[in-house]
Amino acid sequence: MDKPVVLVVSADATVKPEDVIGRVRKLPATDATVALTDGLTGHSYHIRTKYYETDVVFCGWPGGKELGELPETILKQLEGILIYFDARDRDFLKRLPEYAAFVTEADIEFGILLCAELQEEPDQGITYREAKKFCNVLDVIELDPSGETTAATAADEDDGEAAGVDELIQAMNNFIWSNVDMHRKVVGGAGEGAGCGAEPEEKEEEETTEGAGEEDPEDERRIEEELMGFEKLLTQVMQFRPNTSSWTRNERLAYAQEFAEFFDELIGEED
Repeated sequence: MDKPVVLVVSADATVKPEDVIGRVRKLPATDATVALTDGLTGHSYHIRTKYYETDVVFCGWPGGKELGELPETILKQLEGILIYFDARDRDFLKRLPEYAAFVTEADIEFGILLCAELQEEPDQGITYREAKKFCNVLDVIELDPSGETTAATAADEDDGEAAGVDELIQAMNNFIWSNVDMHRKVVGGAGEGAGCGAEPEEKEEEETTEGAGEEDPEDERRIEEELMGFEKLLTQVMQFRPNTSSWTRNERLAYAQEFAEFFDELIGEED
């Protein structure tokens, strides 16, 4: 199994992990399943964005089992975790440090707490501030916001911000999974130069022949600039987590968007 695994846990007895998975995939539970170890069943999910596409596997973890019992084969592929909880049950706050510790120890970069809707006051349940206590490793998304939150959601959608299940899907799209297949820019798309026949190809062949055996200083300069660009890119990748560990999810997503655009421009400069 070489696809990233996203573990789905439910701390709410009325909601199964498969219910959460179904809302994201929008497919019957029997479609696109994957046989995992120890009798567990995975649910394949295809992600396609402007910059990349990939497949991940959702793995529902039974509520009665401890995370420490997770099979080693799945732990090795684990890149994300979704934890559903009942925001009206304040006892969940006692388990929150345990979940945060697991995310840190397993080196999971994509961790999100999910609930129907957070409460306004502590006497009603878990508030947004309480749920965000471990925001450096676990962000929070409300899947069914209502009331005043709905009005805020509408405003966010006008600004291009998703909410509810769409916000979760957007978060998954914005994360760079380990097995991504990056989309390459095509300079002069298929629609450009239509009707020119083989002329561009002949011109390229002619230029290649004329320049054979010659070292063009301009090419050397361009290659050097590209190497420096990739070195800068790799440095940003290595520093991403240390630099953003204390940021909120929206701040990390904004930074990741800038990073993706830089990468897109870098590979698009070729040819």
